Amino acid sequence: MSSTGSLPDSARPAGAGDNVSSVAVDVEESLRHKTRPIYQQPVAFAKANIALILLLVLIVAGSFISDKFLTLNNLRNILWAVSILGIVSMGQTLLLITKNFDMSISMVVPFVGVVAIGLQIEGWDLIPSIMGGVLAGCAVGVLNGALVVITKANPFLITLGTQTMVYSISLALTEAKTWYGTIPDFNIIGRGKLFNEIHYSIVIFLALAVILEIILRRTAYGRSLYVIGINEEAGKLSGVLVKRIKLFTFTFCAFTAALGGIVMSSRLNSTNASGAVGMEFDSIIAVVLGGTSLFGGSGGTLRTVIGVLVLGILDNLMVLARVPYEGQFIGKGLVFLLVVGISTNFNLRR
Repeated sequence: MSSTGSLPDSARPAGAGDNVSSVAVDVEESLRHKTRPIYQQPVAFAKANIALILLLVLIVAGSFISDKFLTLNNLRNILWAVSILGIVSMGQTLLLITKNFDMSISMVVPFVGVVAIGLQIEGWDLIPSIMGGVLAGCAVGVLNGALVVITKANPFLITLGTQTMVYSISLALTEAKTWYGTIPDFNIIGRGKLFNEIHYSIVIFLALAVILEIILRRTAYGRSLYVIGINEEAGKLSGVLVKRIKLFTFTFCAFTAALGGIVMSSRLNSTNASGAVGMEFDSIIAVVLGGTSLFGGSGGTLRTVIGVLVLGILDNLMVLARVPYEGQFIGKGLVFLLVVGISTNFNLRR
């Protein structure tokens, strides 16, 4: 890596200058660390950390709503409940940083379970059946990325199309029935605990968040995602292999959805074609709530962890408060509108 902090020579085409690459990376830093008058700094901090503030408010509110809220068992249950959404949201975070998103993940999650459990029913062993499901999910990501890169069409429309396609395939394979796992050890992935204390799915979620945050901050690939989100054309001029990075990132998003699908089907020891309806919106809400901009170029996976926890605690509190099921959706929608409004206002004023 060069001393200027620009992308390594292997990441840019021949003839691309170091100065242009450095400028592209510096654009991101200047936007994210723009100096503000002292009186504006508290407001800017609040807007940039809305999820953290909401998290603290919800924790305080929860302690008053129920004396069971702050118990270790309840907190672990919250983490376990949101771990699948958290895993899926990791890939969505990387895409949103590049100003893209994937609407197909809500159907990739059950599709992976359909393939994995279907292979078990056909007599495959545990590991090969899991690998088959994950590869099937990644194939959807490759398709999404290739279509976005080749056609340059809106990723919302493309991934909405693949969402419908994947759902139809799952529906046809299962004949609209629920399939059940045939290998007892399959259930360990979703329900097993590390040291008999913390569920494996929580470990996967948090480990992914930490590893990806390091990749985002410390590698050429991670910095390239921010450059693409800020100014894709500047990224191309600076030598960023935009098409390859987009293709890989869409594939990785499908990979995290596939991991979530394996965990979900393992936890339930069953799967059906519509087992994760709405998860695409939940993942986007969690990512944006955590502070990743809808306009691309900023954010991180550790921030997304906070967004996921806010959603999990909000759901938990509404259950403890006996809010009707319909009211829970209204509450979640209001939070999303609040965050989007603040995020939009913050970006327009930057």
